[in-house]
Amino acid sequence: MNTAKTNYLIEISEAEMVATIELIAPLFMLLILVSTMTTISPQKIRPACGESILNIILKKPITFMKLVSESGCAAETVEKYVKTHLQSNRIYQKKGKFRIFYSPDLKIPQLEFYELMLNPTIKAIILILLKSKSLSQVELVAISDKSNPSISRGLKLLMDKKILKRNYHAPFSTYYIPNKKYVISILNETNPLLANNFEHFDLCYPKPSIFLSIFQ
Repeated sequence: MNTAKTNYLIEISEAEMVATIELIAPLFMLLILVSTMTTISPQKIRPACGESILNIILKKPITFMKLVSESGCAAETVEKYVKTHLQSNRIYQKKGKFRIFYSPDLKIPQLEFYELMLNPTIKAIILILLKSKSLSQVELVAISDKSNPSISRGLKLLMDKKILKRNYHAPFSTYYIPNKKYVISILNETNPLLANNFEHFDLCYPKPSIFLSIFQ
């Protein structure tokens, strides 16, 4: 009688053990899989970030913060790979108000134009005058939504850079871009996103402030 009872208890214990193993096994396998992914992922991500950062910079000049945004990598990771690429002379850097990274093949006038276009007022003026004939300062203020002093400073700077010319009409002056094809060609190389969507911009709608908030 005792032997039969013992065998019965053993059978129950074995059944419970099998059920427990069947229940735990999938969870155990999931933990192994998660552990493996956690171990492997950083090794795969790091080279991907390095290559992505390099490709972005070689295609167009870019500021550090935009590079972080476009690459999808952490700021410290971007800083690490940028330093590596700079040391190997695969990219160049210009420091000023913004840190700008660019391809060694980029020409100085293109780099200077990109730096100018980081100023929202300058960008708005160029965008408007590329789409229009000559305009007065008052008209530029009205279309751009920028202040009169900022438009005045922007016009002076663009004339100093010989990107704009001025027509004198008493009692006011108008401004225009004498070589639009040249400016558009530089825009294509330094800001392809803006250049590719430029045809969607109109002086009436969307306003430069709206258009540039979408296509920065």
